[in-house]
Amino acid sequence: MKVAVVDDIKEYRESTGRAVFEWAKDRHEVVSIHGYKSGESFLAAMDSEHFDIVLMDIYMDGLTGIEAAAKLREISLDTILIFATTSAEHMAQAFPCRAFDYIMKPVDTVRLYKALDEAVKVLPENQPYITINVEKQEINIIVSDILYVLSDLNYCLVYTKKSEYRTRSQFSKFMESLNEFPQFYVINRGIAVNLDNVLDIKGLDCYLNDKTLLTVSKKKKQEAEQALIDRRFQIRRKAGN
Repeated sequence: MKVAVVDDIKEYRESTGRAVFEWAKDRHEVVSIHGYKSGESFLAAMDSEHFDIVLMDIYMDGLTGIEAAAKLREISLDTILIFATTSAEHMAQAFPCRAFDYIMKPVDTVRLYKALDEAVKVLPENQPYITINVEKQEINIIVSDILYVLSDLNYCLVYTKKSEYRTRSQFSKFMESLNEFPQFYVINRGIAVNLDNVLDIKGLDCYLNDKTLLTVSKKKKQEAEQALIDRRFQIRRKAGN
């Protein structure tokens, strides 16, 4: 597992790195820790590196953590992003960056350990998946990778972060396979989205992180907006426990 610590203050960069090392040691995890003193140097490293987890400060010279995180999402939607910073004022801006957690500095090791424990659970090798049949082949799809699902007569089109699949299934039947995952919400007839991958819902427009635009039913406009708020609150409350 590769972890990046991005902070322009050397003391915080090193102390956070040590805490991650101790966490990994306690849990018998093999970890490689890389420190970066700016958003720019971190993004330059992303040209040749892939990180499982990134711990990012917000207040930095040059690119802020929010700006660096936005650029990170243009490169990778899978990297787990945890902000570690001195103020809570940018928490709302963290959601569009698909931040996994938001920790206040100085970083409490118990709080950090809990965030890392939760983060490990959603790494690809530990994530829940569903199995669909595509052209007589069974394919496993990680649930969190699903962006949205569209009904297509007797088929469903499943759009993920990297691929598109067409599986023979009625829309209602397919949604039953996702019942245990509260992040999925039907915004219109034959259209379901993964709220964790929704950037915003404005009026009848649903904007996804990959720049896809979907239409919300007029009847579900307010309900869909509230569903997104509730989902984000769930995530925030879980992170704070």
